[in-house]
Amino acid sequence: MEYKIKIDRVYRVVNPANYGYAEKIDKNGDKILSYQEIKDFLIKNDDLKVVYTREGRVLLNEKRIINDFVDFLEGKPIKSQSFIRDYQAIVDSMKSLAQKYPDKVTLETIGKTFEGRDLIVMKISTSNNPNKKSLMVTGLHHAREWATGEATINLAEKLLADYENPEVKNLLDNIDLYLFPVVNPDGYEYSLKQSRWWRKNRKVFEKGIGVDLNRNYYTEKNPELYRPKDDKPDSTWDDYGASDSVYSDTYRGPYGASEEEIKALQDFVNSKKIQTVIDIHSYGNMILFPWGHTKNTTKWDDIYKEVGNEINKVVGNKYWVSQSVYLYPTTGSSEDYHQEEDRFNYTFEIGNSFFPSSKNELERLKKEVLDMTLVFMKNLNSGKIPVKTYEVRMSS
Repeated sequence: MEYKIKIDRVYRVVNPANYGYAEKIDKNGDKILSYQEIKDFLIKNDDLKVVYTREGRVLLNEKRIINDFVDFLEGKPIKSQSFIRDYQAIVDSMKSLAQKYPDKVTLETIGKTFEGRDLIVMKISTSNNPNKKSLMVTGLHHAREWATGEATINLAEKLLADYENPEVKNLLDNIDLYLFPVVNPDGYEYSLKQSRWWRKNRKVFEKGIGVDLNRNYYTEKNPELYRPKDDKPDSTWDDYGASDSVYSDTYRGPYGASEEEIKALQDFVNSKKIQTVIDIHSYGNMILFPWGHTKNTTKWDDIYKEVGNEINKVVGNKYWVSQSVYLYPTTGSSEDYHQEEDRFNYTFEIGNSFFPSSKNELERLKKEVLDMTLVFMKNLNSGKIPVKTYEVRMSS
């Protein structure tokens, strides 16, 4: 018996390839997925994002996300797949930039994925200034957040092309810029070409597939950033900020930094002594700062708010500047890891959906990230953003 979707009295048919999703959604077992069942499922999976305002609890872009998900369940193609570059095309773009600007660009393979793809970081360095600061920008921790990889590689394309601009030259001559457009190549390829709602990597376990890479960060300085002490690995009822179920989209993995992508990234930022990080995600139009696991303040909260508001201003104050935990609690996240390691960092949540609806929307998102990153770099260069020394901790 097939699964059907009932929204606004209209019945739609679920593609058999997505029956696994349908089975999880269909809580009453009637083979009909209601709007409320779909909504509840998306909230549980952190697909529908909840913010708390003075007016109460608000779901961001509820109708668009649910419509996107219903289209996915039906197996409908979407326009984005015609103008989003796949992983090899992004790598080819990085190699082309390295060939075009050999005195400014170097590429480094920092590891391999479960399926054997190279993890590649680009470094843009334009001077021998020994006092240079450093910034790393990462995209596509989550496989389906397609615009984030494009926005990251776009930084290189635009800044290098505009190097003769005195303002850009000053920033690049004083800041080493590291770009990691696709943290999750395996998951990205799977999402782009086979099942677009996929979020995790593609590590195969006995009972399931994939780890949420942005729940897998770990530091010995504070193991509870990965797993709170009351959250036991052999149960799921006590899960906080991530899941211990391999079936969950927010599965944290069997242990901290278990995944090659995260181990490689942690080792890289530590070995290079990278000082600041911007992690790009979608969606929601947010500029988020640590912590993600607690409402406690950081030592830099005033600066996070001041610089965040300045970044927001350049995009017309359309973003929400907030501590990340007020979106939803997360453990094992990039932002909390870097904060614990004394790296000033933001998470940019861009756009109104996981998938840009048009090429014009993608170009707008890329420009927003470029403009916001330039404001970050100006504040880093001026000294407003703190740069701390930290003890190097290599993953084991």
